[in-house]
Amino acid sequence: MTYGRGGLLRQHDFRSLWLGAVASQFGARMALVALPLVAAGPMHASAWQVGLVGTLGTVAFLVVGLPAGAVVDRVRQRRLLIGTDLGRAALIASLAVPLASGGVALGQVYIVVLGVGVLTVFFDVAHQSYLPRVVRADELVEGNARLSTTLAVAQVAGPALAGLAVDLAGTRPAVLLIAVGFAGSAAYLARIRAVDARPATAGRSRLAGQIRDGVAYVLRHPVLRVLALAGGAYNMFALVVQTMVPVRLVSELGASPATASAYFSAGGAGGILGAVVARRLTRRLGLYRSVWLCLLVTAPFALLTPLIVGAVGIWLAAGGYLVLWAGATASNVAQVSLRQQLCPPELLGRMNATMRFLLGGAMPVGALLGTVLGAAAGARLALWVGAVGLFLSCLPLLRLRVPVDRQPA
Repeated sequence: MTYGRGGLLRQHDFRSLWLGAVASQFGARMALVALPLVAAGPMHASAWQVGLVGTLGTVAFLVVGLPAGAVVDRVRQRRLLIGTDLGRAALIASLAVPLASGGVALGQVYIVVLGVGVLTVFFDVAHQSYLPRVVRADELVEGNARLSTTLAVAQVAGPALAGLAVDLAGTRPAVLLIAVGFAGSAAYLARIRAVDARPATAGRSRLAGQIRDGVAYVLRHPVLRVLALAGGAYNMFALVVQTMVPVRLVSELGASPATASAYFSAGGAGGILGAVVARRLTRRLGLYRSVWLCLLVTAPFALLTPLIVGAVGIWLAAGGYLVLWAGATASNVAQVSLRQQLCPPELLGRMNATMRFLLGGAMPVGALLGTVLGAAAGARLALWVGAVGLFLSCLPLLRLRVPVDRQPA
C-alpha cells in the first residue's frame, strides 16, 4: 500500500503516534533546560545544585534502562506510553503552584527531574518498540526517518523554546507549557486504533531473568553484537570531540561562546538533514549498506575539527560537523529499522533497551576520556584522537553479514 503525498502521515495510527512524539520530544527537551532554570532563577540555587538538577535528568537511563526493556515486553505498550506521558505531565505541573507562591523547595525539583527522567526512559524504549505494531516492515524506514526528524528538530528548537518561554513569560508558564505538551502527547496516543494486545510473554518469568535474556540475545546475535560494539565505540569518540570542542574554540583559540554554540547548532542541522534523506538513501543502498556507508563516508569530516585555525577554519569545521551528524543520523535510521526487522516482537523492548544502554553508556566514558586527554596533552590532541577514533570505529561494520537486506518497497 502507498499513501501518496505525505506518506505515512496519511495513515491515522502513525499520524497519531508521530504527533504524540512531537509533543513528547519537545516537552522532554524543554524540561532539560527549564527545570535547571527553575533552580537557578526563583530558587537562587548554587552552581553545584543547578548542575545536579541537570545531571539527575540524564542519569536515569543508566539506572533503569535495562529493567525498562523487560517491563516494555511484559505490558501493553500503548497504555505504558500514555501512562508515562500523564505521569510526566503531573510531575511537571506539580511545580506550578509552589512557583506561584514562591514556596517551591529544591528537593521537590530534584524529585521531579528524576521522576521525569525515569518515565522518559520507559517512554523512549516503549515508543521505539511500538512502531512495528503500527506500520508494516516495509514502512519502518519511513516511520523511523520521520520520528528521527522530529527528534532532531526538538533537540535544536526545544532548548531554545524553553529559554524563550522563561524569558517572555517566566518559569511558571514555561513549566505549564511543558506539562500541556506531555498531556497532548497522551491524547494523541489514545487515538491510535491498533489493538494494544497483552504480550504473550507477560508474567512468564522473573524480571531479572528477562533482562538477562535481552542482554544475551544482543550479545549473541551476529548482527546486533557488531552494531552495539561499533556503535558504542563511535559514540565514545563522538563525545571526546564534543567535550573538547568548547575548550579548543573558547579557551585555546579565544572564540566567543556564541561561536561554539553555532558550531554545535550546525550538528543539529546535520541531524535534521540526515533524517530527511535517510529514506531515499536506504531505498538506493539497502539497510545494511546504509548503516556502514553513511558513517564511513562522513566520519573523515571530523578531521576538520583539530585542524581549526582562524575564523575560516572554524566555519569549515562547523560544516564538517554538519556532514558528520547528517551521516550519523541517516545511519541510525537504517540501523534502528534493521534492528526492528531482525528482532522477534517479544524481545523488542529488551533488545532496544540493551542497545540504548550499551550505546548510551559509552558516552560518559567518552566525555571522561576527552577530559583526561585534554588535561594531559591539550584539546587539539584529544580532538585528533576523537576524530581518528570515529573513523576506525566504523570499520567493524564492514564485517556484518546480513542474510537478507530487507529494503523498503
